[in-house]
Amino acid sequence: MAEGKTTIVKNARIVRPDTIFNANILIKNGKIAAITAPHESVECDEVIDAGGRYVIPGAVDGHTHMMDPGHTEREDFITGTRAAAYGGVTTVITHHRTIPPVYTVKELREKIRYLKDRSVVDFGLKGGGAPDNIQELKAMWDEGVTGFKMFTCNMHGAPAMYPGDLLKAFREIASWDGTVLIHCEDDHITSTEEQRLKKEGRKDYLSHSEWRSSLAERLAVETVIEIAMETGVRVVIAHVSQPVLLEKIKTARDRGYPVYAEMCPYYLYLTLEDLKERGPWVKFTPPTRARKAEELDIMWEMLTGGFVSVLGSDHCPYPKEQKKAGDQNIWDAPNGLPGVETSMRLMLNGVNNGKTTINKVVEVMCENPARVYGLYPKKGTMEIGSDADLVILDMEREEMLTNSKILSKCGWTPYDGMKIKGVADTVLLRGEVVVKEGKVLSQPGFGKFQPRLDKELKV
Repeated sequence: MAEGKTTIVKNARIVRPDTIFNANILIKNGKIAAITAPHESVECDEVIDAGGRYVIPGAVDGHTHMMDPGHTEREDFITGTRAAAYGGVTTVITHHRTIPPVYTVKELREKIRYLKDRSVVDFGLKGGGAPDNIQELKAMWDEGVTGFKMFTCNMHGAPAMYPGDLLKAFREIASWDGTVLIHCEDDHITSTEEQRLKKEGRKDYLSHSEWRSSLAERLAVETVIEIAMETGVRVVIAHVSQPVLLEKIKTARDRGYPVYAEMCPYYLYLTLEDLKERGPWVKFTPPTRARKAEELDIMWEMLTGGFVSVLGSDHCPYPKEQKKAGDQNIWDAPNGLPGVETSMRLMLNGVNNGKTTINKVVEVMCENPARVYGLYPKKGTMEIGSDADLVILDMEREEMLTNSKILSKCGWTPYDGMKIKGVADTVLLRGEVVVKEGKVLSQPGFGKFQPRLDKELKV
């Protein structure tokens, strides 16, 4: 943004987690300078008329897999963050599993330098937590990572953190008030089930849900909760698929422990019938537990009822040919779905269908992720002094989600053919229009690395 440039977004219906009100938003030097009454006139260089539509903060997606540097046949930072912008996500936080993976501060610094000119939106980074790098974590935290990604199972080339490893790591991270995002499936259960199913010759699509069983997820989540409460560490349990686990996590949080649940849109839209019919194209883990569409309402109700703290896309794309490999044998397809550009559309569609509220969308997609990952109040909110990351919504526009429209490098979506209502029409990042009428205007390098702010992190 040009030095001293002023912009006003007028006729806005500002949405916060607890209220909606009409106002104008004055932007100066990329920051929100004032929020004024609708009738007040302010001289400025640029006027954007929201036309009485909802204006929300840019979403903060705390769980993405951009695969850059490394497996850029799946996604790179340019294509992935362009897709994010289109979807109303103005800050992505991406994981450590690139090449090389980020397990030390040296690797972190190299990745920050590499990505300097490759992002269309702002971005934060996670470090990796492993049994043999606990002594490396503090240096990465001091460098500004938003947290550490861990797995309780051997997954995607990342080593499993067994209970003893978690106890040591959580104690260390809690001692300097750090944050963990953790994938929870019990490694011994999944390994045992894999051996059984392969011995039986199972190749069918539903064998995936038996391999990545509800028991494996429950055991791991319960273990992580217990160790988190013992150590006091702040932990986000990734992609929780079961209502009973959302209840357990909320119980811990209600007792004062910083234990949070992440939900992903696929638990609100996809069922075991989808897995049975489409196999690799809806293969992710933990898999959905809903047997039929009616059961998805339970997850919507728990989201709206306060059992979920953050919503992340778990954007984990693979090329079509890699997914197609599982058409005859489900084991041959990798785990993961694209999602960073469709998450907000799916949630707005839920608002239009009466499944949740626009306030809840702002809470779990904007404000809470910024708080949990240390970027609030710079990101995730519309307050004076916050970055002017804004999304003007068109809640009346209807679209068909199709593979042909996907901007992610993978070129497909599990929601191909789904009609939705509600889109991000205009997106601003630090006061500059980066998406207008469905066209991404921002160029690689406009997005900047966002180190953690060390402000209030509680949700």
